[in-house]
Amino acid sequence: KHEGVRYHCDHCDYIATQAQYLKQHREIKHFGLQYPCDKCDYIATVSGSLKRHIKRIHEDVHFECDQCDFIATASWALKSHEESIHGYFRYPCDQCDFNATHSASLKRHKESKHEGVRYPCDQCDCNAPQ
Repeated sequence: KHEGVRYHCDHCDYIATQAQYLKQHREIKHFGLQYPCDKCDYIATVSGSLKRHIKRIHEDVHFECDQCDFIATASWALKSHEESIHGYFRYPCDQCDFNATHSASLKRHKESKHEGVRYPCDQCDCNAPQ
Protein backbone atom coordinates (compact mmCIF):
# COMPACT_ATOMS: atom_id res chain seq x y z
CA LYS A 1 0.00 0.00 0.00
CA HIS A 2 1.03 3.55 -0.56
CA GLU A 3 0.95 5.53 2.66
CA GLY A 4 -0.91 8.82 2.38
CA VAL A 5 -2.28 8.29 -1.14
CA ARG A 6 -5.71 9.88 -1.48
CA TYR A 7 -8.29 9.49 -4.24
CA HIS A 8 -10.46 12.58 -4.82
CA CYS A 9 -13.96 12.41 -6.25
CA ASP A 10 -14.33 14.75 -9.23
CA HIS A 11 -18.05 15.23 -8.45
CA CYS A 12 -17.89 16.24 -4.77
CA ASP A 13 -15.53 16.69 -1.80
CA TYR A 14 -15.27 12.96 -1.01
CA ILE A 15 -11.73 11.64 -0.52
CA ALA A 16 -10.96 7.92 -0.38
CA THR A 17 -7.91 6.07 0.90
CA GLN A 18 -8.28 3.31 -1.70
CA ALA A 19 -9.26 3.42 -5.37
CA GLN A 20 -11.96 0.79 -4.84
CA TYR A 21 -13.63 3.00 -2.21
CA LEU A 22 -13.72 5.92 -4.64
CA LYS A 23 -15.20 3.69 -7.35
CA GLN A 24 -17.86 2.43 -4.92
CA HIS A 25 -18.64 5.99 -3.77
CA ARG A 26 -19.08 7.24 -7.34
CA GLU A 27 -21.32 4.32 -8.29
CA ILE A 28 -23.58 4.78 -5.28
CA LYS A 29 -23.68 8.57 -4.91
CA HIS A 30 -23.31 9.89 -8.44
CA PHE A 31 -24.28 7.23 -10.94
CA GLY A 32 -27.16 5.63 -9.04
CA LEU A 33 -26.10 2.10 -9.91
CA GLN A 34 -28.36 -0.55 -8.45
CA TYR A 35 -28.06 -4.30 -8.35
CA PRO A 36 -31.53 -5.86 -8.05
CA CYS A 37 -31.98 -9.42 -6.86
CA ASP A 38 -33.69 -11.55 -9.50
CA LYS A 39 -35.32 -13.71 -6.81
CA CYS A 40 -36.96 -11.04 -4.61
CA ASP A 41 -37.43 -7.28 -4.19
CA TYR A 42 -34.00 -6.67 -2.62
CA ILE A 43 -31.91 -3.96 -4.33
CA ALA A 44 -28.24 -3.44 -3.50
CA THR A 45 -26.10 -0.42 -4.28
CA VAL A 46 -22.90 -2.49 -4.24
CA SER A 47 -22.45 -5.72 -6.19
CA GLY A 48 -20.82 -7.43 -3.19
CA SER A 49 -23.90 -6.77 -1.09
CA LEU A 50 -26.10 -8.47 -3.67
CA LYS A 51 -23.78 -11.50 -3.74
CA ARG A 52 -23.92 -11.76 0.07
CA HIS A 53 -27.70 -11.40 0.01
CA ILE A 54 -28.11 -14.21 -2.53
CA LYS A 55 -25.82 -16.55 -0.58
CA ARG A 56 -27.49 -15.86 2.77
CA ILE A 57 -31.11 -15.67 1.71
CA HIS A 58 -31.52 -17.74 -1.44
CA GLU A 59 -28.69 -20.26 -1.45
CA ASP A 60 -28.99 -21.12 2.24
CA VAL A 61 -25.28 -20.71 2.88
CA HIS A 62 -24.67 -21.16 6.58
CA PHE A 63 -21.90 -21.95 9.02
CA GLU A 64 -22.58 -24.46 11.79
CA CYS A 65 -20.88 -24.54 15.18
CA ASP A 66 -19.32 -27.95 15.81
CA GLN A 67 -19.93 -27.66 19.57
CA CYS A 68 -23.59 -26.63 19.75
CA ASP A 69 -26.67 -25.98 17.59
CA PHE A 70 -25.70 -22.42 16.64
CA ILE A 71 -25.91 -21.61 12.92
CA ALA A 72 -24.55 -18.39 11.41
CA THR A 73 -25.10 -16.87 7.99
CA ALA A 74 -21.58 -15.42 7.88
CA SER A 75 -18.20 -16.92 8.78
CA TRP A 76 -17.29 -13.93 10.98
CA ALA A 77 -20.48 -14.46 13.02
CA LEU A 78 -19.56 -18.11 13.68
CA LYS A 79 -16.04 -17.09 14.70
CA SER A 80 -17.43 -14.46 17.09
CA HIS A 81 -19.83 -17.03 18.55
CA GLU A 82 -17.06 -19.58 19.09
CA GLU A 83 -14.83 -17.02 20.78
CA SER A 84 -17.45 -15.59 23.10
CA ILE A 85 -19.50 -18.72 23.90
CA HIS A 86 -16.98 -21.55 23.78
CA GLY A 87 -13.99 -19.65 25.08
CA TYR A 88 -11.69 -19.60 22.10
CA PHE A 89 -9.43 -16.96 23.55
CA ARG A 90 -6.77 -15.64 21.23
CA TYR A 91 -5.41 -12.89 23.46
CA PRO A 92 -4.15 -14.04 26.88
CA CYS A 93 -2.84 -11.47 29.34
CA ASP A 94 0.85 -11.98 30.06
CA GLN A 95 0.45 -10.60 33.59
CA CYS A 96 -2.52 -12.56 34.95
CA ASP A 97 -5.07 -15.26 34.05
CA PHE A 98 -7.32 -12.95 32.01
CA ASN A 99 -8.11 -14.02 28.43
CA ALA A 100 -9.73 -11.88 25.76
CA THR A 101 -11.44 -12.67 22.49
CA HIS A 102 -10.44 -9.34 20.93
CA SER A 103 -7.17 -7.40 21.07
CA ALA A 104 -9.00 -4.21 22.08
CA SER A 105 -10.44 -5.99 25.12
CA LEU A 106 -6.98 -7.14 26.19
CA LYS A 107 -5.63 -3.61 25.77
CA ARG A 108 -8.43 -2.15 27.94
CA HIS A 109 -7.84 -4.87 30.55
CA LYS A 110 -4.10 -4.20 30.75
CA GLU A 111 -4.61 -0.45 30.96
CA SER A 112 -7.18 -0.63 33.74
CA LYS A 113 -5.85 -3.57 35.78
CA HIS A 114 -2.08 -3.41 35.35
CA GLU A 115 -1.21 0.13 34.26
CA GLY A 116 -3.65 2.00 36.50
CA VAL A 117 -5.26 3.94 33.68
CA ARG A 118 -8.44 5.62 34.91
CA TYR A 119 -11.06 7.50 32.94
CA PRO A 120 -12.61 10.58 34.57
CA CYS A 121 -16.39 10.90 34.48
CA ASP A 122 -17.62 14.07 32.79
CA GLN A 123 -20.67 14.14 35.10
CA CYS A 124 -18.97 13.91 38.51
CA ASP A 125 -15.58 13.59 40.25
CA CYS A 126 -15.45 9.81 39.85
CA ASN A 127 -12.63 8.01 38.00
CA ALA A 128 -13.40 4.60 36.51
CA PRO A 129 -11.17 1.86 35.15
CA GLN A 130 -13.15 1.86 31.88
